[in-house]
Amino acid sequence: MVSKIRFWYPLILLMFLCAGAAMDTIRPGNHLNSSTTVVSVGEMFELGFFQPTDSEHYYVGIWYKNIKEDPVVWIANRDYPVTASAFFGISDDGNLEIKQGRIIYRVTDMTLPNANVSAKLLDSGNLILRDENSSILWQSFDFPSHTYLPGMKLGYDTRIQSTWSYVSWKSSNDPSPGNFTLKLDSGPEKQIMILNGDAIYWRSIRSWGDSSNYFEFPVESRLNMYNFSFVSESDTAYLTYNIYRNDTISRFTIDATGQLRQLLWLDNEWSVLNSQPGQPCEVYAYCGANSSCSNVSSPICSCLPGYKPSSVEFWNNGDFKEGCSRKNELQCGKNDGFHMLTKVILPQKHLTREVQSFGDCRSSCLSNCSCSGFSYTGRNCSIWTGELINLQQLPVNNSSGTDFYLKLAATDLETKKSSSNMRRAVIVSVTVTMTVFTSAFCIWQVKVKRDKRKGETLDTFILFQVFVSDTSGTYSCFML
Repeated sequence: MVSKIRFWYPLILLMFLCAGAAMDTIRPGNHLNSSTTVVSVGEMFELGFFQPTDSEHYYVGIWYKNIKEDPVVWIANRDYPVTASAFFGISDDGNLEIKQGRIIYRVTDMTLPNANVSAKLLDSGNLILRDENSSILWQSFDFPSHTYLPGMKLGYDTRIQSTWSYVSWKSSNDPSPGNFTLKLDSGPEKQIMILNGDAIYWRSIRSWGDSSNYFEFPVESRLNMYNFSFVSESDTAYLTYNIYRNDTISRFTIDATGQLRQLLWLDNEWSVLNSQPGQPCEVYAYCGANSSCSNVSSPICSCLPGYKPSSVEFWNNGDFKEGCSRKNELQCGKNDGFHMLTKVILPQKHLTREVQSFGDCRSSCLSNCSCSGFSYTGRNCSIWTGELINLQQLPVNNSSGTDFYLKLAATDLETKKSSSNMRRAVIVSVTVTMTVFTSAFCIWQVKVKRDKRKGETLDTFILFQVFVSDTSGTYSCFML
């Protein structure tokens, strides 16, 4: 009897090991229902059907295993919810599919040489479909939902017509595609952007081509957790990242309100390390065109010098999206000039080239009838044409920011000059008037003191000094 037990023990152990190894894999003939799941080998992620709160619909998704709230990171059927009677598995031709009665939703649609494939859930959260040689035929990381995990891509590859973008949920309880999309701009600036429908909602301030601004992606980097890589070739550009420590759990999500959030699992809860846009001025074109946005001003938006609200009614009601338009058109000649704005975050969309001097940069803008302004930094001349979008005015005590030279018509420059001269004249006039009155007051004081000094004789004329304080604007009188 003992020998029989010894004989069967290795076989039983092998069966358990094989069963454990298969917990992360779906094979042809196997399927998941609403009560069964697949778990990655390290128990980091789980794949199965889930039902959002207050919803009658079911979806096939991937979520964190053994983490509070089990946040879903990927969904197979965002547009096609099913009921609790549905199944998920591999079809006869080797594709992933969801079946509900006679209705079939194909998650993948490939023509394969044979159906000897399997689907495996990795500890990275990636679901891969592979052939008998373990070659990857398809992976969920190439079809993101709303969560950007370590190892995933944000960008595009025009050679294979692939775009790695992230779309928000419609609401916190509805995982169908929402209004906001996180993507990488395919233009030369390679900025990260959030779209609200087809309209730009938010942009990173600078491009990933600027190595001096490597962490321009909204990342809280104080913890030194992330290793970002940016790949840019003729047909491909994408941003990917990894986390240095294996015990760190972090993710980025684009939520139903358009917020891009950086989340970290810390002390048994999700902590929001960063969120963009963080302030109203970071929302793309919040103040419309040709305006300045300041988070510390009231109202938050103001027209640039030489500009006026395009719609006074909307502007006065706090609706700034119509922006501002010029008071006077440029003359496209030497009569035009520039007004310097200091401590600003420069507008979007400009062309930069190297020049020899500030004067060369100024001349380039002056001779270009479409030029709206320029900035010059260390031989780099940046030129803006057309409307100015997203110029931000920083507080006076902010040490960052750049000088921007706004191109104005000669009449607007004369108006500003006249206004400045008028201000100077008023200051001088007030100063002279105060000096005269203070002098008279001093004479009166001296006379009073002289009358009080009985028996004393004074010179026939009085000397006094009027002291004006530059800092406080106060006046003092001293007898000499």
